[in-house]
Amino acid sequence: MNAIFFISILENIITKIPTNFPTIIIGDFNINMLTNKIESITLQKYMNTHGFHITFIASTTSNNTKIDHIWTNAPTQQCHSESTQAYWKYHNPIYLAFKLPNDIFQFIIPCINELTSNKK
Repeated sequence: MNAIFFISILENIITKIPTNFPTIIIGDFNINMLTNKIESITLQKYMNTHGFHITFIASTTSNNTKIDHIWTNAPTQQCHSESTQAYWKYHNPIYLAFKLPNDIFQFIIPCINELTSNKK
């Protein structure tokens, strides 16, 4: 798929996301962010314009390319991500961890209670 066409599809998705929703976009973009090609520059500018940043710049494949991306609009101090080596695959696993607010359980516990009480 043409990278510019892919970005236009991505634009269709991103414009539907409310700007105040913390969002994560993860996947095999097949756009190598370790190069200065027009595709990577265009994607970087587009995502930054919409408040997204790539969470790390490191190789994600055994060919030393960065084609697997994690983009988020969450503040960088609230998340940590990286790629880890996998010797049996071309793509290395990537992950994103979020620091949740201390009061998160005041929202989660009522939801759990409601779900479990409806099953009785």
